[in-house]
Amino acid sequence: MKRSLMLALLGLGACADNGTSYGSGEVRIAISGEEASRSGYPVGSGDDVIEFADGWTLEMRKVLVSIESFELRAADGDDAAVDADPVIADLHLGEPELWRFEGVPARRWDRVGYRYAPPPSNVRAANDVSDEDIERMADEGYSLLVEAVLTKGDREVELSYGFAIEVEHSQCVNGQDETDGLVVPTNATVDAQITVHLDHLFFDTYASEDARLRFDPMAAVAMPGATLTIDDLAAQPNLSDLLDENGDPLDLAYDPGSTFDPVPEDLREYVTSAATTTGHFNGEGHCKYTRR
Repeated sequence: MKRSLMLALLGLGACADNGTSYGSGEVRIAISGEEASRSGYPVGSGDDVIEFADGWTLEMRKVLVSIESFELRAADGDDAAVDADPVIADLHLGEPELWRFEGVPARRWDRVGYRYAPPPSNVRAANDVSDEDIERMADEGYSLLVEAVLTKGDREVELSYGFAIEVEHSQCVNGQDETDGLVVPTNATVDAQITVHLDHLFFDTYASEDARLRFDPMAAVAMPGATLTIDDLAAQPNLSDLLDENGDPLDLAYDPGSTFDPVPEDLREYVTSAATTTGHFNGEGHCKYTRR
């Protein structure tokens, strides 16, 4: 993927500076939840390790993502009109290809976008997603479902977070080189990726670059023997006055900053709002996020 992206970014004579197309190429779009979606946390090593600041470990069981559409457009009004059917994937199982578009006009498409949405009746499974899981996602209106088991000492918490959200991802930046969208080369293939950042669900701040992963405030409202759901998090009603399982202050506050509108007040809405920012493009590339 890196080789074909590099070739594309070099241009290969694909288009003039004004975006005029010279021929066509192929675009392949895959999806990944990175290593964390397959293993959990901690993940990485050395200075690059991602782990919970409060000592929890997480083992992923399921990461379902439902995507309704994908588009390649340009600021000058051109539209590649790619045929992207609704698709669902379990990122715990790998990094499947979602779509392959042939005959795409060769040029820079600087308005890349896609949409999280619950699966419609004609959704296609990109990998081994069960009919039962698809039905559950549709019935509950989920576009994202994360299931995991968290452990700290002798305590274990099962988690099932289903997010009934629709999110428009637009004007995505290419995380490979920080340019807008992607370049389609003439008579060649460009590989790109929707990248889902699951660590966002556990960030303690969106006001700075110093976010850390935490689970203590969530574990505090988990009932023994029950699966923790996103609705359970409403039992933490004040982001600046979080409590432990005994009702004592955790000496910890969550800061949403100015990222979300409306500003979340309880932990359920904070994590749901965080879920709207999980979708990226080609690794670290951010998009404009509009929650519908």
